[in-house]
Amino acid sequence: MQLKRRLYVAIHLGLTVALALVGGIVYAAEGVSNPEVRARVELMQGYKAQMKLLTEAASGAQPFAADRVAAAIAALQAGAGELAPAFRSRAEDPASQALPEIWAAPSEFRQKTAKLVKTAAALDGSDPGALADTLAPVQAACKDCHGRFKLQ
Repeated sequence: MQLKRRLYVAIHLGLTVALALVGGIVYAAEGVSNPEVRARVELMQGYKAQMKLLTEAASGAQPFAADRVAAAIAALQAGAGELAPAFRSRAEDPASQALPEIWAAPSEFRQKTAKLVKTAAALDGSDPGALADTLAPVQAACKDCHGRFKLQ
């Protein structure tokens, strides 16, 4: 009976997190009319949600739940490689926060996204300390790229 209850709680928690993430992503992309830009906004909002979960788990702001941490790490690792291809074509929208420099300096943008891929691949969710240590380079990679290519 205990196993059945744990499974129910895990499924309920997973669905709750998924609905919250999707709701936030849809809300964030509402003002974007260009479908290609909307897809990029949704991609970035998904990263933001995963980073929030991992940051809170690493800092102790939320209890460390190994299954949620592992799922967030897997999502970041799987999605990190999608970032550079998402910006290949110059699709624009007034609601976008992407700066034109992305297309003016594509090799620099690819270099920064490659750094994200590399740091995300090294994430260790075995415990809060390991997560904090390996999350710092991911956060630095995000900040570096946003500082150069995102409207602040």
